[in-house]
Amino acid sequence: MNRFATLALIPLMASPAFAGNIAPAPVEPAPVFTAAPAAPVYSWTGGYVGGQVAYANIDADGLFNDNDNDDDALINFDSDGDGALYGLRAGYDYDFGAAVLGGLIQYDFGSIDLDDSDLELENVLRVGARLGYNAGQNLFYGAAGWANADTNDAGDADGWFAGLGFERYLTPAVTFGAEALYHEFDDFEDGPDFDGVDSKLTTVGLNLNYRF
Repeated sequence: MNRFATLALIPLMASPAFAGNIAPAPVEPAPVFTAAPAAPVYSWTGGYVGGQVAYANIDADGLFNDNDNDDDALINFDSDGDGALYGLRAGYDYDFGAAVLGGLIQYDFGSIDLDDSDLELENVLRVGARLGYNAGQNLFYGAAGWANADTNDAGDADGWFAGLGFERYLTPAVTFGAEALYHEFDDFEDGPDFDGVDSKLTTVGLNLNYRF
């Protein structure tokens, strides 16, 4: 009798009335995966304009007229000086992948006195090219080309420059760089007090550029 009573209760226990008293197991939400932001892609193709400031050291030698009343009173001099140059820069680069090739123009101005003389370096103009290694956000390069230096009393002279540089993206349109350049200038045009002046110039500077 008890066996039949137990069997009769089984359907009742499975009915909704009894089942409603059992709490359903919580359903775990499916995990949501968010894709990581894509790393920025830096391209060095395009033009740029900027400004620069540099420490400059110049060494010059030649003939100096130490007597304003005697054009033949020329003496040998070897003088140097240092100071700051401020300038503008512009150029265009093409990104070949691992290599970057470009052209550049730079103009620096200042007033650097040479010791024991009245000679001053007033400005430097450079036109050249640069070839660099593309390291993504960074560019490491070498540069070389034609240069011209102008003075207050010995005229100007053509020459050449060569050096190394570094440039890094700060934002998608702004870069910061550093540059070290060596120059040589031969045979400055004769001035009233100087003759046959040659000079060597070294600059180490920083620059800020807008790229487009």
